[in-house]
Amino acid sequence: MKNILQLMAVFFLCALLSSCQKEFLYTYDDFDVDAQKFINSSGITDSTQKLAINNMVLQLKESSLWTKFMAIYPMVGGTAITTKWNLKDPRDLDAAYRLTFNGTPIYASTGVLFPTTADYADTHLADSAIGGHNNASISYYSRTQNTISGYDMGCTDGAMPYNELSIYSNSSDNSEWFGFSQNILSANTTGLFMLSSCAPNVTRYRNGVVVSSKGSAPNDSYTNLTILVGNSRVTAHPGQKECALATIGNGLTDAQALTFYNIVQNFQTTLGR
Repeated sequence: MKNILQLMAVFFLCALLSSCQKEFLYTYDDFDVDAQKFINSSGITDSTQKLAINNMVLQLKESSLWTKFMAIYPMVGGTAITTKWNLKDPRDLDAAYRLTFNGTPIYASTGVLFPTTADYADTHLADSAIGGHNNASISYYSRTQNTISGYDMGCTDGAMPYNELSIYSNSSDNSEWFGFSQNILSANTTGLFMLSSCAPNVTRYRNGVVVSSKGSAPNDSYTNLTILVGNSRVTAHPGQKECALATIGNGLTDAQALTFYNIVQNFQTTLGR
C-alpha cells in the first residue's frame, strides 16, 4: 500500500511539473499573429521587447482599439532598421506606411530623437487618407522635458489646415489639427500627447486627459501631404523631444483616449522607459 501511495505521489508531481512547463511555454513562446509579424520584420530578439509588443497588441484588441489605427510606431530596438516598422502593417513598403528616416536621427533603446532641422521620419501617410476631417488622430510619446518651441509631428507650416502637433509652442509654432489652433507653453513636455478630431469637436490630450478643445466641429480641409514624425515642412522647427511611440489613426473619444494611454504606458513600463 505504501509503495502504491508513493507511486501515485510521483505521478502527481510529474503531471504538475508538465502542466507548469506548458504554461511557461505558452506565456513566452506563443504570440499574437500581428505581434509576431512585427517581431519577424523588425528583427528584434530581446525577450522583454517582444513581450511588450505582444501585450500591447493584445490589449489594443481586447479594448477594441486595434482597428482605430492605421499606423503605430513602437520605436523599439535602438536602430534605424528596427524602429522604422509600422506595427499595423510591418511590410517594407511605402504603401504600408513604413517610416523613411531623413538626416541623422539618434537611435536608442528608449526611442528616436530628431535633433536638427534635417532630421525627421516620413510616414508616407497623408492627412487626407486617415479617415476624414472628423475622424482622425495623431499621437506622440515624448521622453524629453524641454522648452523648445517646435513641431514634433505634422504635415506642413505652409498650407492650411497645417495639421501639426506641437508639444511646446510659442505663437510662431502653433499646434494645428483640422482648424483647432493653439500655442501651448506646456509645463510638462513628457508623456503621450494626442490631437483627435471627431464629428462634434477637436481635442488635445496629455496622458489620456483632456487639455483643451476647439469647441466646434473640425474644418473640412486637408493639406494632402504625408505626416512627418519629428518635424514638419516649410518652417523647420523640430521640437527635439525623443519619440518613444507615435500613431496615426481615427478619432478617439475621451474614454478611448484614456484607455489608449494606459495601454501605451504599460508598454513603456514593460520596456523600462
